[in-house]
Amino acid sequence: MDWPAFFSYVLLNCITPGPNNMICLSSAAQHGFAQSLRYIAGVFAGSIMIGLLTGGFTSLLYDVLPAAERWLLALGAAYILYLAWGVWRSQPREGGAPVKKRGVLSGVMMQFVNVKGILFSVTAMASYVLPNWSGPLAIALCSAIIACCCVVCCGVWALGGAALVGAYRKHARLISGVMALALVWCALSLLLVL
Repeated sequence: MDWPAFFSYVLLNCITPGPNNMICLSSAAQHGFAQSLRYIAGVFAGSIMIGLLTGGFTSLLYDVLPAAERWLLALGAAYILYLAWGVWRSQPREGGAPVKKRGVLSGVMMQFVNVKGILFSVTAMASYVLPNWSGPLAIALCSAIIACCCVVCCGVWALGGAALVGAYRKHARLISGVMALALVWCALSLLLVL
């Protein structure tokens, strides 16, 4: 297996903006870095699950994916636009008002609707892992590598969000607008593929 190509593909896909990274940035900006760790733990668990599922069913997905790809892209774009709307509407809460925080289960569930992550995992398994190194151990090891890289990259985005706490409280509307526009850009890039 071409490990340098695999690692660079994984790193580039994990560090670029997407739903997980935007949620980590927003969560840390609103609630602090420590609170975002629960969501990141869910991203780790969900990424491993998605990696195992996509690795196990890649041959079946290749039979179904050409017909389903357009629907998955449209569904993913719609969901990302929904996230953008939520980010745009979000405002920091004043005083002691309760704030909805994203936890482990939220991080796990996001992986099952994160079209970018699912297609990334299918591509990694089909292009790098299974043609060169098959079997349950290969799938499990590469799923763990992908999940670890996702955790590190989400942590980087969360640290960026934590650094923005003061700025977020002062310029919440502007920052929410920029994050929402970044999500809209992600959705449009999916729609342009259709």
